[in-house]
Amino acid sequence: MDFTSVNDRNVPAPNTSIPFPVDLNRVTEAVDSLGYHYLSSEDRIIVPWQDHRISMYFSHESGQMLTILGRMRLDLDMFAINDAARAVTEWNAERIGPTALVHLGNAGEVELKFRTTICIDEGLSTQQLRQFINLSLDTTAMAVTYILERFSELNFSDTGSPDDTNNADELSDEQDQADLVEKIRGLYVPTPVEELIESLEDAEWEESDMADEDAEDDYLDDDSEIEWETDDDYFEPEEVDMDELLNGFLEDSDIPQEVTLERIRAQLHAIGVVKTSGEDDFIIAWINEVFLGFFVDNGPTFLVKGHWDPSMDPTRDFMKLFMMCNQWNENSLTTKAFCHTDDKGLQVRVEFAVSVVEGLNDDQLQHNIALSIHHILQAIDSISTEATGSSAVEWPEKNR
Repeated sequence: MDFTSVNDRNVPAPNTSIPFPVDLNRVTEAVDSLGYHYLSSEDRIIVPWQDHRISMYFSHESGQMLTILGRMRLDLDMFAINDAARAVTEWNAERIGPTALVHLGNAGEVELKFRTTICIDEGLSTQQLRQFINLSLDTTAMAVTYILERFSELNFSDTGSPDDTNNADELSDEQDQADLVEKIRGLYVPTPVEELIESLEDAEWEESDMADEDAEDDYLDDDSEIEWETDDDYFEPEEVDMDELLNGFLEDSDIPQEVTLERIRAQLHAIGVVKTSGEDDFIIAWINEVFLGFFVDNGPTFLVKGHWDPSMDPTRDFMKLFMMCNQWNENSLTTKAFCHTDDKGLQVRVEFAVSVVEGLNDDQLQHNIALSIHHILQAIDSISTEATGSSAVEWPEKNR
């Protein structure tokens, strides 16, 4: 790790241009630098908005994830579930993110949520983290506007009398405080980066002390007749350019670079996916009998799309298939499943997306490719099995 500066606690700070571990302090600093008002606890951050609120927290799904979850402040009645399902499906099909989903409450209420997640297993640079948070907040606000255009009854800010305004403010405050303590499945708190840095520094000092002791023993055991005029002649320190020294540990592969199809294809080959095809703007591969497409889409965004084509009836089977996709989206962190209608009938698409405006280094790119394949196959396996009784995925172990 490259320590080129110190923070206000006199702890060496990582070079912001390379990915390093993400903790709640880093997320808080990024949110604060973007100018947002927020509430925080030991394990999450809440960003209040007029018609919705945002929760930011860490959780697990085949790795460590930073999740940004938006929730509408008002709910729909159960009779609106069909319209909500159509609206959510339209958004998920046309927009890369966030993933829109429906949550059915115990009292029959229909809550609309919006999820965006990024894997932090390989760390994030300061620019990557800030860009992810900023984009997620912006696109969630766009999703809220989209929903309000279709369901005006969810307009929390459209109050009339001062009493209504006061009641709305009280309700929003109650929601924000409740979100600070609400139980979240898979929630965890990463080790603070400063503790990681301090432990690394301690380990480096211990290694340095041991090396110095060995060097001193070698010097004392030396039978040479070299004479030193003073102790300073032997122990005189040399001037060292720390930036040059520390940057020497960095390799080109550590620095986030533009994500291109050439890099994607190379990383696919590196993890064993060698049979690929495609043109200048996409790569396709059949993996476990599932069609996968790899793209660098608008944004730019690294987008992976999986296809399952059961060709069901678009009218009769829509709600059944929607609820299966929606259940997957509620339980998943990294992928988005949604219904798609073509001339052959009702199909299912599953997408994995990560913004690459600030690029990815080789480790980040390979890890996201592996995650995308794994979770898309898991999604199609789960949905196809529930819908038809058999999996559309040919798992190798099932053929033994």
